[in-house]
Amino acid sequence: MSFKVKEKDMLNIVTPYGDRYRVNDKGEIIRTDMKFKPNKEWLFIGLSHVKRNELVRFKDITPEMLKSFKPCWKNGKPQFTVRDNDHGTIREWGNTKYHGVKNIYFD
Repeated sequence: MSFKVKEKDMLNIVTPYGDRYRVNDKGEIIRTDMKFKPNKEWLFIGLSHVKRNELVRFKDITPEMLKSFKPCWKNGKPQFTVRDNDHGTIREWGNTKYHGVKNIYFD
C-alpha cells in the first residue's frame, strides 16, 4: 500500500543545534529562522546515514516509516544527516553535532 502525503503535510527536520527546516511535498526546503520562500533551487533529496552507505529517499519517508525510524544513536548523537540539491550541487550537511537530524516528523 502506498501512502501519499497530503499537500498541506510538511516534513519537519530539527538539528541538534535547534535549527528547524520544513520540506513541502515538492521537496523544497524552507528555513524557519528567516523569511524564506521555498523554490526549486534548494531541494531535499533524502537522509544519508553518517557511517553506512545508506540513503533514505524523500519519496520513501512517510508518517508510517517515521514511527519506527531512529534518527539518533542510543547516545543521542544523530546517525543521519540531510542530502540536498542546492542550485545544482548535491551535498550533505556536514558536522552532525550541529547539522545532523535530531528529530523528523510530519505535521
